[in-house]
Amino acid sequence: MGLFTRLSQRGAMFGMDARIALIVAAILTAAGGITIMSRLERSKVEQAEQGAQTLREGILKYYQTIGINQLPDSIDTLMKSGVMNDPGVKKDPWGNPWYYERFSSAVSLEGNPVTVHYAVVYSAGKDGVANSPSLMSDNDYAQWEPLNDDVGSKVSTRDIEMARLEDYRARAQLIIDKLQTAENSAYIEAQGTCSGTKPPEWCTNTDNKNFTQFNFYPPSSADKSNEVVYYATRVLNRAAYNSGDENDMKQLITDLGLPETYAHDPWGRLLQYHSNVTGRADPPFSASICFSYGENCFTK
Repeated sequence: MGLFTRLSQRGAMFGMDARIALIVAAILTAAGGITIMSRLERSKVEQAEQGAQTLREGILKYYQTIGINQLPDSIDTLMKSGVMNDPGVKKDPWGNPWYYERFSSAVSLEGNPVTVHYAVVYSAGKDGVANSPSLMSDNDYAQWEPLNDDVGSKVSTRDIEMARLEDYRARAQLIIDKLQTAENSAYIEAQGTCSGTKPPEWCTNTDNKNFTQFNFYPPSSADKSNEVVYYATRVLNRAAYNSGDENDMKQLITDLGLPETYAHDPWGRLLQYHSNVTGRADPPFSASICFSYGENCFTK
């Protein structure tokens, strides 16, 4: 009896140990399940972070290559534009549409009025409920961050506009320098011709003016004065460039030895050229350039 009792008790103890082991195993299994689920969700969060960054880059590329002065009006517009190479980011990792908000603000960059565009693109996360603030002002953009389980990114065209401003200045200066070089070269050419032993008549008498009173800038249709004598027109028989005409402005730029693309500024505005902006009948003459979307920028 004693031996049987001890064996029974040992069996009971073994049974208890087994139950405890099973309970512990169940707990560990459950804990392992939670860990796996957490990693899966974390993977989706990382995918959302990467997706938001990809969309941000796409929005900026759209602005630089297609919109020029506008952000895409929707993620769908962005996806259809051809600038995105990853159709997998059309929706967030949870299968929901991305939230996308825009805002524009007129700012001054180094004294130059420029429109800067702001946007936020974000996922509402696992719960699908957007908790992040709306974008209504510059201040909203400065303070914006995704809240709760939202995941997203901010977009600003300020750096692009700053780069465009620097590009504009460089292009404009090159055009001005080339115009001045063309004016100097034409004068030197005329001076050489008129200093010969048998100078042509225009050297001393063209509309009662000698060559030193000619306007040696490339002629522009913007000059309406009938008293100005252009060397290129009267002597070289070259037509005036039609200011604000795309083909003529491209031709002017090409004739100056610059890339044809310089006929437009970084914002897509077309070059206008005036060879006598002060309206003088006699030298010194002053040429000028400006860019516009069609209006006469010399009258501003």
